[in-house]
Amino acid sequence: MADRNTLLLRRLVETVKALDANVRLLNQQIKVIKKNEKILARNIINLNRKINELSSREASTVDEERFRKLEERINKLQQAVDQLLEDVNYLKSQLKTTLTSEDVAELKYIVETINPLEFVTYEQVGELVERKLRELGVLR
Repeated sequence: MADRNTLLLRRLVETVKALDANVRLLNQQIKVIKKNEKILARNIINLNRKINELSSREASTVDEERFRKLEERINKLQQAVDQLLEDVNYLKSQLKTTLTSEDVAELKYIVETINPLEFVTYEQVGELVERKLRELGVLR
């Protein structure tokens, strides 16, 4: 029985040594995992910081670009409005010098009443006077 107990003790010692070796191996692996975890955590923090910096830069760049484009559009619109105001003022000044429908109606009445086609020229008056004077024997 002593041999059997010795044999069992040897197997038990070997098993304990194997388990001890496995525990040490697991311990080393855990240390490596912890180191990797710390490295990953630092990398994540750095990447997060860089992402925040880039997003704030891009946001400000995008905002500045959008602001610049909007400012250009506003300037173009302002120029168009200024041109329209200038045109409207010109048209107003021109309207002051144009005839109204009442003015045209009054001119039409005057032309129809006077009938300038019935008037004679100086030359025609001279010929008529000359002809009458001949008829009367004043001129030959």
